[in-house]
Amino acid sequence: MANALQQTQFNSNNFHRCLKRDSSEFPGLKSYQVPYPSYVGPVTGRVQDCISYNSTAGTTSTTTMSSSQKPKPTMTPSESYMHSAVLDEDGKYTLYWSYNETSIVFEAHVQTTGWLGLGISPNGGMAGADIAIGWVGHDGQTFFKDRYATAIGKPPIDPHQDWLLLSGKREGGFTFLKFTRLLDTKDCEHDLPITSDTIRVIWAYNNAIPESEDGMTYHGPATRGSKSINLLEPAQNKDALLPASAVRYDFLNRNVSVPAEKTTYWCEAFKKPSINTKQHLVKYAPVIQKGNKGVVHHMILFACYTPFDESLLERGYNCYDSSKPDTMIGCGNPMALWAVGGEDFYFPPDVGFSLGAVGDPTYFILETRYDNPQQRTDIIDNSGIMLWYTPEIRKYDAGLAEVGTLVGDFMMIPPRQKSFQISGICNSNCTQAAIPPEGIKTFAYILHTHLAGRKIHVRQYRDEQLVDVLAHDDNYDFNYQQMRWLKKEKTIMPGDSLIVDCFYSSTDRASLTLGGIATTEEMCVTYIYYYPRSEFSSCQSLVSPRDQFSVLGMNESLANFDVESTDEPNHWTKFLQNAQWTPSLTSALQRVQLKGENYHICQKGDASQFPELPPLISKYPSYVGPVKDRVQDCLSSNASTVSTTVSALEMTTTTADNSANSQVKGFTVGIIVLFLIQMCI
Repeated sequence: MANALQQTQFNSNNFHRCLKRDSSEFPGLKSYQVPYPSYVGPVTGRVQDCISYNSTAGTTSTTTMSSSQKPKPTMTPSESYMHSAVLDEDGKYTLYWSYNETSIVFEAHVQTTGWLGLGISPNGGMAGADIAIGWVGHDGQTFFKDRYATAIGKPPIDPHQDWLLLSGKREGGFTFLKFTRLLDTKDCEHDLPITSDTIRVIWAYNNAIPESEDGMTYHGPATRGSKSINLLEPAQNKDALLPASAVRYDFLNRNVSVPAEKTTYWCEAFKKPSINTKQHLVKYAPVIQKGNKGVVHHMILFACYTPFDESLLERGYNCYDSSKPDTMIGCGNPMALWAVGGEDFYFPPDVGFSLGAVGDPTYFILETRYDNPQQRTDIIDNSGIMLWYTPEIRKYDAGLAEVGTLVGDFMMIPPRQKSFQISGICNSNCTQAAIPPEGIKTFAYILHTHLAGRKIHVRQYRDEQLVDVLAHDDNYDFNYQQMRWLKKEKTIMPGDSLIVDCFYSSTDRASLTLGGIATTEEMCVTYIYYYPRSEFSSCQSLVSPRDQFSVLGMNESLANFDVESTDEPNHWTKFLQNAQWTPSLTSALQRVQLKGENYHICQKGDASQFPELPPLISKYPSYVGPVKDRVQDCLSSNASTVSTTVSALEMTTTTADNSANSQVKGFTVGIIVLFLIQMCI
């Protein structure tokens, strides 16, 4: 009977319905019956395919196994981890990890029967990478070694084995390796520390099982890659952060024909959701149109706090074109940000962005940056940002502030520089006027430069003393700009100063890089989420153009230059592009960045200045020290260890014979010094 019923499923007629959204039938269609299509073959199963293949090859040998004996490969990790990521496009390499204050545990699940590798790279390549490679041998024994790379090629074994195997197995075509290491191994020569900076994780695998310790065969171009990750991102219970009452609302671009320009900032206007009482925005996420992943670089949703021309709701425009409508000036307060590499963002459980209340914005501008290096004319885009808001009002309203440098041509980075520093200053006068007496608490941030940016630090000073490093990334990646939660909220008080230091590499550039909105130009900006919301919206600075022109020998030709003028011809930029960038000229420009005068702006959300503030002019604070360098810190730390060890040896050998004491102490200290020098070279 069961067989007869099964045959009926395939041989009988089927009744069909074809409905519209309102449940009505399409009028041109009659009720119709057709059998199961004869051209549809059976669904194939993996086990049957394997047996059929072996039969075709000429040999079939099958053994009946009970369900309890059959291997059951699974992708379930061995424990609950804080984070996970799929590293490759095909979903064959999945990495799980958790960390504490001192160490990190990884578990790699890779669809391979051979070796797999995982590494940390300074730039996404092999050179300078800290790597672990392992596999499960033919006999079931797991092989695993800590390695390092100085160039492209087979990485040698690290004499200091800091990556440690916890377990390994091969099952059902997958290899599973679980391993651990310290966040900072103190091996300055062959290891890289795991910090809250962007980490470029490199990965590779091969299906061949090595026959010896160094018998790994080349992985090939299709089974290796890199991915930027924040390995030490704080864990979040995201399900608990999105209440069941949350409603989704989308701000999506409307069939934008992306201009045939390398970089375009496109703006479209929107009206708020139909809500008449206060709600709290608690989550937002990107919507990237299929096929446009490499085109949409970032999106910012701005709130408008001034009267708005509703006719703009019907069209889009270039955000920074000279024809930009005047009504847009009051739409400079960012509310939600996403950039390439970023993920969904959840507000803390007691914080939300206010929508629908008196004084809240009615109109919004979605700014989308499009990268179109091939200047194609056939790209249509409907990407945007999804919001989730709830009537369950939380304790605090969130605010968002922009700190750093003003964007413009007066930001200059000479060519062929390994590291050049540009800094933005949010001075104490601005925070005194903009921040309430009880202060504000920051809980998340996003750092932003363009392609030449290498590292960014945001430092907080109070009464000329360093209070905290609010944010930093020594491995900045333009293609990974994630809004990041702070592990612990930090308080900014009125009168504090915030220094944003950006470091750039222009070694691959033959001409001057100026500030601007294009990818090949530069910016130095940090956005900071905080609560409770205040009028603190924008606090930025610009090094005096006159001071820069002075050291570049341009005073005579620009004697009548007006800093405030927007109509000044760009003959000075041509002068700079043709300048001979000698080491002395470059050094002089760098000194101006750290010693020259800075012009400041301190704005509210409606782009107006705080009226009680006079024109702000100051210098880079003399009390601000240099940004620390990791390698130098390692050397200093180990030098301190040597000093401490020598002192301890001296204390414990004071009663020994002077001659013997000198020989023993000298020999022992020599061994320690050689060991530590080897670690830090």
